[in-house]
Amino acid sequence: MQKDVIYIDVEDDITAIIGKIKDAEHEIVALVPPKRTGAIQSAVNLKLVQRAAERADKHVVIISNNAALTALAGAAHIPVAKNLQSRPEIAEVPALKVDDDDDIIDGSAQGDDPKKPESIDSIESENATANPSSDKKTSPADAKNGKKKIPSIPDFNKFRKKFFLILAGVVLLIGGSIWAFVIAPHATIAITAQTSQVAVNTQVKASDTAATSLSEGTIKTTTKASETPVSKTIPATGTKDVGTKATGTIRVTPTRETISDIVDHDVTVAAGSEVSSSSGAKYRLDSALTFSYDTLRTTRNGVTVGVTAVENGSKYNGASGSAKGLSGFEASFTASTSGGTDKTVTVVQQSDIDSATANLVSDTEKDAAKKALQSQFGKDATVIDASFVVNTSGVSIPAAGTEAPDGKAAIGGAIKYSLKAIIKADLNTFLDAYFKQQIDGKNNQKVYSNGVLSVSLTNVTIAGETVTAKLTANGKIGPKIDEAAIKEYVKGKRIGEVQEYVKAIDGVKSVDVNFSPFWVHTVPGDTKKITVKFVVDE
Repeated sequence: MQKDVIYIDVEDDITAIIGKIKDAEHEIVALVPPKRTGAIQSAVNLKLVQRAAERADKHVVIISNNAALTALAGAAHIPVAKNLQSRPEIAEVPALKVDDDDDIIDGSAQGDDPKKPESIDSIESENATANPSSDKKTSPADAKNGKKKIPSIPDFNKFRKKFFLILAGVVLLIGGSIWAFVIAPHATIAITAQTSQVAVNTQVKASDTAATSLSEGTIKTTTKASETPVSKTIPATGTKDVGTKATGTIRVTPTRETISDIVDHDVTVAAGSEVSSSSGAKYRLDSALTFSYDTLRTTRNGVTVGVTAVENGSKYNGASGSAKGLSGFEASFTASTSGGTDKTVTVVQQSDIDSATANLVSDTEKDAAKKALQSQFGKDATVIDASFVVNTSGVSIPAAGTEAPDGKAAIGGAIKYSLKAIIKADLNTFLDAYFKQQIDGKNNQKVYSNGVLSVSLTNVTIAGETVTAKLTANGKIGPKIDEAAIKEYVKGKRIGEVQEYVKAIDGVKSVDVNFSPFWVHTVPGDTKKITVKFVVDE
């Protein structure tokens, strides 16, 4: 009968071997293991081979003369032949103790660790019944020959897993117990003492550069600042005449009466003296004229001087003829005046500046900036509202008379905001020193509250960077209670015992005891796990 011969490689796992059996063409499949038998050294794997062969309608024969492998094959009901020409037989196997994880076939090196099958497919529970013949009763011939039933092979992998799971559970149980009954238990004893209120009412000076000192009456402040850029336009409502003034020249000649005066002394016509044309247009002399006896001799026909119109405008052009206005002198235009032009432009006037300054920052913007600065301090600070400053000096506004061609003027720069506050730590330093002074020499007294949460600043005045204000607060002073003695006494006690003991202490108003976690019913024996806190009765 024809058969398929499969030579097993030492690196083949059970899955690969089963795959080769299923792919065989013939009904009979001869498995030739390597010298180091690899994957089929396991009884469990041999059972898998036998079952896979049955399902594929194949008959497996192992070709080997290894006694150990022959015994394992017999346990799995797989026939063995010494060579390919020998007749295969199922070995008679006595009751064996087989370790399916550590079978050694030929006594060679044990370094090979073949892979285990991915699925046992319930072979362990079948008690070595992988062969179809196992579903039948033992044949009379087998019984007559005295063949013994093969015992089931224990799965030590399952045993190991169960062992480690049990061990882990024990460790967790012990660890959990230690945590629950040794580490976790904690007791908190909250004591409300009989206290009296002490008011603080003192004048303080505060600044960023001051050191907090009760004796000096100073507290350090902290300043927060922000900056908001400004870029906008304002309407310009003023006008300005930017035309030019007409100019010309006149000749000035003294009258006979003035000439007689000149003989005796010099006569001067001041610069800026006004003359008017025949139409009434007024002009001013550009420079002064001085007439002397020598001048009369050299300038018999008069002296020429420039004139300029008193205002801009073309209406001052064309003046000619005589010019009136110089007492004791005759004057006339040497040529028609010219150069006067008419032009008016829009400019910024003072009312525009005043309006822009007043509306530079709205109340809404101020409030937003103030809130933003307050948020920077957080909750641990007492903000001095009166110290809020809006500084607009960094904003550039055009001066009055600045031309605004399109009727608008640009302003820009930055608005600076600042706000001062006293940090809680500095208030604590000041108030702690105050109340320490109050109980100085009183060994039986204790400060229960320095009143930092009730601090108020009134009558605030600001001079430069210094804030002067009246600081008020309400603190609490009461009896000194020995915490260490309480902790030592209540160790191992129940709630009732603790309350009875603490309430009996002089100056105690009430006491509350809490245990944690919920299963704890007595105070831990370790004082480190006992917390004593004092509640201030406001």
